[in-house]
Amino acid sequence: MNLTCRIATIFILSLNILNLQAQQPPDFNAQKAAGIFEHNIEEVIKKLNITDEIVKQKISESLILYNNKMFDLSIEHAQTFKKLENEFDKNVKIAMQKSDRSQMDDVKAEIKKVLPPIRKQVVAEEKILNDALAMVLSQKQNDKWLKYQKKKLEYQFR
Repeated sequence: MNLTCRIATIFILSLNILNLQAQQPPDFNAQKAAGIFEHNIEEVIKKLNITDEIVKQKISESLILYNNKMFDLSIEHAQTFKKLENEFDKNVKIAMQKSDRSQMDDVKAEIKKVLPPIRKQVVAEEKILNDALAMVLSQKQNDKWLKYQKKKLEYQFR
């Protein structure tokens, strides 16, 4: 799924969740929408059935590096994420009060403009991680890793 499709999917899901008659406005997590999350190292090693200590070490190092990059991105863009979330919340409340979904158009446009460049940075870091892991994993383990990663990403975008 390309970047544009992922972002579009996020917004479609967000809008489907948005029920103007509901008491509780939907949550929007900009960091999550940008795809920023950290991997649990022990969980990954267990999921891939890694027993070799050298491979465990290399995987741990790669995941630590990736997690640090995600942390850095979350700090670097923290103000942007907060601004988007605040705008989203403000517009959802207004839209609910007025029963007018068009109130969300401006904030959706802003999100579509702001998040893709950040997501591009995340995708670049994912590629670096995947390349590093491919060098130490067997083909079967690497296929399992890619499947695991895909499921984690899909879960993030829900």
